[in-house]
Amino acid sequence: MIWKHFYMIGATLQINRNSARAAFSLIEVLVATALFSIIILSSTQIFKMSIDSQRNSLATQNVQDSLKYFLEVTGKEMRTAQKNEGVCPDIPDDSVFVVTANASGQVLSFKNYYQECVSYFLAPDAVANSTSRFKISRDSASDFISPSEISLDSLNFIVRDGTSTQPIVTINIRAHALNEAQFKSDMTIQTSISSRYYK
Repeated sequence: MIWKHFYMIGATLQINRNSARAAFSLIEVLVATALFSIIILSSTQIFKMSIDSQRNSLATQNVQDSLKYFLEVTGKEMRTAQKNEGVCPDIPDDSVFVVTANASGQVLSFKNYYQECVSYFLAPDAVANSTSRFKISRDSASDFISPSEISLDSLNFIVRDGTSTQPIVTINIRAHALNEAQFKSDMTIQTSISSRYYK
């Protein structure tokens, strides 16, 4: 009976020792929490970097697409520009392209294939006054051609009007996306377009 009692006490002590070994110490809990926090913070930073990279790529793509559309529209119309023969009052006769200035910068004027007086220039956006957008004016109608998400910083025209060659216009555009500072995606594009009208 006494042995049975000692056996019960020994078994109880053994159970208490096993349960003490199964528990975590404070140091183990702190180390596990610190490791878990480091892993979570690292994965969060990697996720943020991938999101930022994607936003930067989208801003760059938006600027490129807008400028590509701008160059396609203007290039097609400028290739069919004709000599002015008393149709456009702002363009001297026998001239194809004329560059003048307005409050926002340079203005390129010419007569297109449909005998319309065309002007390309930058104009401030009525909604966001701090941005400039590309505007086309044909006779009395005018409208923006660049989207409101893109700001054109500068638009310059250089006209080379030779007597023996076709007139050439070099266009220099600097633009950026209207995003946060790290996603502005500044871009500069330059191209030259000549009139293909030979009459």
